[in-house]
Amino acid sequence: MSTNYDELAERAERGELSVKPGTVRRGAAAAAEAQRSLMEAAGATSTDELTRIVLGRPSVGAKAGASPVVRARVPQALKDRVAAQAKRENRKESDLVRDALAAYVEVRAAS
Repeated sequence: MSTNYDELAERAERGELSVKPGTVRRGAAAAAEAQRSLMEAAGATSTDELTRIVLGRPSVGAKAGASPVVRARVPQALKDRVAAQAKRENRKESDLVRDALAAYVEVRAAS
């Protein structure tokens, strides 16, 4: 079978391709087969994981789109404290760091 998708599309539109008996899926069976195929192709083990892979991470700003990343090396002790604080507050470490950085910049801007 050809992997030239334009050629295959043209052949399908002309009705030159035939369906293998027993391979047509409709309704719930089609949805289940599509989901299984997508999960396999993405390497996902659940529909939640598949959704995260397909949609990507949500934007953290007011607008949709890519969010810039700020990276910094920190001592292990600080990393451990951030992780513990995030766990106590039931928040993600990135949310805690984002809030701390915003508060720091705000205070410095006011001085």
